[in-house]
Amino acid sequence: MSKKIDDYFAKWNVDPKLIELVQRDIPHWIDNQYVGSGSTIPLIEPSTGEELAVTFEAGTELVSAAITSAKKAFVGDWANMRPLDRQSMMLKLADLMESNAEELAFLESANMGKSVVQALEIDVNASIDVLRYFAGFCTRIEGRTGPLAAYGTGNSGMTIKQPIGVVAAISPWNFPLQTLVWKCAAAFAAGCVVVAKPSEITPVTSLRFAELAAEAGFPKGVLNIVNGTGAVTGAPLISDPRINKVTFTGSTQTGVMVGQAAIPNMTRMTLELGGKSAAIVTADADIEVAVDGVLNGIFFNSGQVCDATSRAVIDESIYDIFIEKLVKATAELKVGVGLDPETYMSPLVSQQHRNKVYSYIELARKDGLSLPLDRGGNSAEDTMLGPVIVEDCPTDHPIWREEIFGPVLALRKASGLDALLALAEDTEYGLGASIFSQNMDTIMTVSKRLNAGTIYVNGHGFLDPAFPFGGLGKSGFGKDLGPEQIESYLETKSILFTS
Repeated sequence: MSKKIDDYFAKWNVDPKLIELVQRDIPHWIDNQYVGSGSTIPLIEPSTGEELAVTFEAGTELVSAAITSAKKAFVGDWANMRPLDRQSMMLKLADLMESNAEELAFLESANMGKSVVQALEIDVNASIDVLRYFAGFCTRIEGRTGPLAAYGTGNSGMTIKQPIGVVAAISPWNFPLQTLVWKCAAAFAAGCVVVAKPSEITPVTSLRFAELAAEAGFPKGVLNIVNGTGAVTGAPLISDPRINKVTFTGSTQTGVMVGQAAIPNMTRMTLELGGKSAAIVTADADIEVAVDGVLNGIFFNSGQVCDATSRAVIDESIYDIFIEKLVKATAELKVGVGLDPETYMSPLVSQQHRNKVYSYIELARKDGLSLPLDRGGNSAEDTMLGPVIVEDCPTDHPIWREEIFGPVLALRKASGLDALLALAEDTEYGLGASIFSQNMDTIMTVSKRLNAGTIYVNGHGFLDPAFPFGGLGKSGFGKDLGPEQIESYLETKSILFTS
């Protein structure tokens, strides 16, 4: 580990045991044991830009071994386990995560770069909630019975639900732990087993989650983890005919490739893809609430959120006061390193991603767009890029149309609900949206008309385990969270009786 990282951890009084845990090399996890073979990939600590550790890249042979292990567990110990015992293991895993919550938050911050406070409050605590929520489904998976509709009295039918099998879970770098837990919790509750591939740049908390699962008593093969890039590790995982379902979170471009690889085997898919979510601020909105909601919707996690409010459309009658308050509040956000408890916006995940985000900021400057707030740095080499607000953004500009995945907010104003809706709907994505209004008729009218999988009212991003999250259009299909996610891990069979 470099002196720069040593000094960084020392400044924030990090426990040496945590440092040892985060700077170890990150192997694969197969059959509840470490497998450390393959070429290495460096893991970079975003606040310093220095190498933290390395992970290994699994090729076809290791991927196959992980699937074999999972398949064996599915037809063996896991399939024959009582639902109550499965539920008990999930609850114990949640308890272990809770007792190690600060450790997990530190690991997430050191590997991904995000605020350690936000990592604890959102990534870790919300993951624990999801595990406990889905544990309740272990004993509540039920079919139905009833009379046949086209036959006489005495004829009946029933349905039974069975776990689909081996699930390939591919999670992104922006919420490494939380997204993995989303995918695993529903799969485990349904009786499925998981082969997970975290992002090759943020695998640290995925391994720790697997270790805690083993400590909670999960049998060998129920959760295997293979690390590596999409081309080397993801491709053979998705295309293996023994995979019964793929659940993927990532960009739309990559999602298309995932679908193309999975469809020859008719593998089921859930694809949670990109977004360009809009916030609609109506004339009757509570302006303070709207400013807070839009600000948090785009600048939380430094804009590295799939359903971030990267666009906001505001009724022109309140626009001037809205932009004044928004600029003032955004200018006060603390931009700093991930381990600083006062940091709101932390470094972007990697130099490569900073290059991408900075290119959009430079384009806005080059094209002479109005930037009432520009804390976007002086070069792509800057470790941290602060918030940027683009006013009166043309609707044909890349800032308006493309997913930036960074702290860049595009604003436009319009008069009346129809005009606001037209601007909000000016996108090929359909992941999320938000409506700020104090009128319930307006809220319901907008919600029904918006082409978005999740619509937030007077806020943004407050997901709940009981309600599904997923996109429409080029934001993908299928749902995470809620009973709907459980259904996607189950096969339904009909059994028909005739007298």
